[in-house]
Amino acid sequence: MISKNCLFKSVKENIRRNIYLLILITLGFIVVFPLRTIMILDRAQANQYIEGEIMPVQAKFLDCIGLENTTAMIFIGMIAVLLGVMGFFYLYSSEKTDFYHSLPLKREELFIISFVSGLLIFLLPYLLSVGVTYLIGIVYHGVSAASAMYTFVAIGMNILLFLECYVFAILAVLLTGNLFTGVLAFLGFMSYGWIVYTTYSYMNESFFDTLASFHMPKIVNYLSPIIAHIYATDQKTSLRGYILYAVVLIVLVLSANICIYKVRPSESFHKSIAFQKIQPVIKIFVVLPISLMVSLFFCSGMKHEFIWLIISVLILSFVLSCILEFLFTMDLHKCIVPNKSTGVILVLLAIILVGYRVDIFKVDSYLPDKEKIETMSIYLPSVNDKMNYPSGYDLQVEKQMEKTQIKDFDAVYELAKLGVDYSQHKGSEKNHLRVWDGRIAKDNMTTSDENVMVSLYIGYSLKNGRTVYRVYYVPETEELLSLVSDIYDNWDYKEALLPTSYLSEKDVEYFYVRDLKGERMQINASKDTLENIYKTYKGELESLTFTQSRTDRILGYLNVEEKIKGVYDEQKSQYNMEIDLPVYENFSKTRELLENAGQPLNELSSEEILDITIHVPNNTDGEYKEKVIEDKNEIEKILSNLTYENGHYSLGSEINYQVNLNIFFEDRNIPEQSSLYLMEGKVLDDLLKKMNID
Repeated sequence: MISKNCLFKSVKENIRRNIYLLILITLGFIVVFPLRTIMILDRAQANQYIEGEIMPVQAKFLDCIGLENTTAMIFIGMIAVLLGVMGFFYLYSSEKTDFYHSLPLKREELFIISFVSGLLIFLLPYLLSVGVTYLIGIVYHGVSAASAMYTFVAIGMNILLFLECYVFAILAVLLTGNLFTGVLAFLGFMSYGWIVYTTYSYMNESFFDTLASFHMPKIVNYLSPIIAHIYATDQKTSLRGYILYAVVLIVLVLSANICIYKVRPSESFHKSIAFQKIQPVIKIFVVLPISLMVSLFFCSGMKHEFIWLIISVLILSFVLSCILEFLFTMDLHKCIVPNKSTGVILVLLAIILVGYRVDIFKVDSYLPDKEKIETMSIYLPSVNDKMNYPSGYDLQVEKQMEKTQIKDFDAVYELAKLGVDYSQHKGSEKNHLRVWDGRIAKDNMTTSDENVMVSLYIGYSLKNGRTVYRVYYVPETEELLSLVSDIYDNWDYKEALLPTSYLSEKDVEYFYVRDLKGERMQINASKDTLENIYKTYKGELESLTFTQSRTDRILGYLNVEEKIKGVYDEQKSQYNMEIDLPVYENFSKTRELLENAGQPLNELSSEEILDITIHVPNNTDGEYKEKVIEDKNEIEKILSNLTYENGHYSLGSEINYQVNLNIFFEDRNIPEQSSLYLMEGKVLDDLLKKMNID
């Protein structure tokens, strides 16, 4: 083995030969750290007093020297690739390769010399620039008690970023024979995991209708070293996991580099890929995901999507295979002649496409036996999205479903059966739906039963500890509404659903009432009275059945302001958050208490109304018809059927969302009211008949 003294001399000589790189990198770090810090801190000091508040110079310093310095992160990644390529660039030259390999040194010794030289060319100017930056922070009074620890963390993270990019750049050089394919290899290492995951996601989205995906799994953030670093710096709590990931990755790739360098043929300088045996493997792993991903993007939305997908996959896989074969051999004849790897690619593509097409793993028909289920949960966008929750409540679909675990899940299971049945037997009759962020991208508010579709998310919590989520899209039928009614009226579900379960009367700072005129009025009463109003409202809301929520009108809102602490200010100031709670017409006790408190929720009177303008779409030509109603008797009938829509469940709703009203008051000081809708029934039917609308 090479002695320590000889190693030191060899590394020193290597750095001397690349002194120009050391100088350029040093100048770059001076700009990225000391010079940038002086500019930012000097500007911060010049503007530190604004309206009596002190600007946080210390925070600005942490931005310069810490993980938030994205300029430094980009620069470090660039020089890591540069040093990795330059350190082993001699492998792309026959003369230099022969010279280095003729030296009385083992391959691993040559590798260590080049590797350590590049590492020192980075470390020396980097640590020097950080030290100077820290001194600048002291001069500008930007250093705080947390600065030292923050700086050490940033140094460690930046070194890990450098080493990740550095070892992968070296690996790209060792596996290739020229700079062009070396660059392609490095880009492939950095992006291949994301390409595979994107292809997998596109395939699931294109072929499966019931697969629910609320967010990307955490492992996706570690499919690329660069993405993993960005994720870790944004989410400070994940630093430990990232550090472990980065260290393991660096050790594995570095070990692979040493092993590959020991067996790399010296004559590989004229080849695209240094090892001929891995060329078919590279070809298969590159062509499969890219041909599928590009073809899926190309065919998306076509009428005969699957047929075009097959055609485009065949064409694209053949073209990519030819391109890669040409890069490998530089022979036009060989690149167009099919070989074993091309056959393997076609067979694998056929297996993948056919497997997805016939749903070989029964994804859309998934319905576990009841005996295997511990609990079930459900999320109905047409119900859950109408809720107005207090601060601290997590609105993520998955988090809400975790709260609505139901042990008595017979009705939920029957809903799941409806969803599976419709997906399997009537899926061809419905439009192909795209799922985005866990929401089905269609909002049909028509009132015709055969057109109204309902989206629902169902979670299966199995006894083996696994949780499976599915999304179904089914017609709104009486059977569906009956099952939803059974679920909604189940106290375990309702308690987890209603916003009053997460807001105590002790948390409420102010109470307001908003009536049918749209006026917002504060309730001036004692705290005991206000708490009594809220408790009464809470009881009536919890007693409201799903059937009542469909048929009853919303006459106004109990608007409460919740006091919460400021998140970003150091003084932890108090802020008020508004929450609208719908008051239904059958909430007699709540309405009585509001009236006693001096703010009644009265219905509108025809004497208050000047006229009502109604806009209704004409189904025959798509144009809107307009009618102005001034007759007091007709106005009175309309007023008795008015309701607010906000907070009203759209599932099974008897509100006609297509009829728009503009209400004008006799008192010109009261603004026009356009937030009210009409309930279905005889009044609406008579009105549409008079307007000659079916």
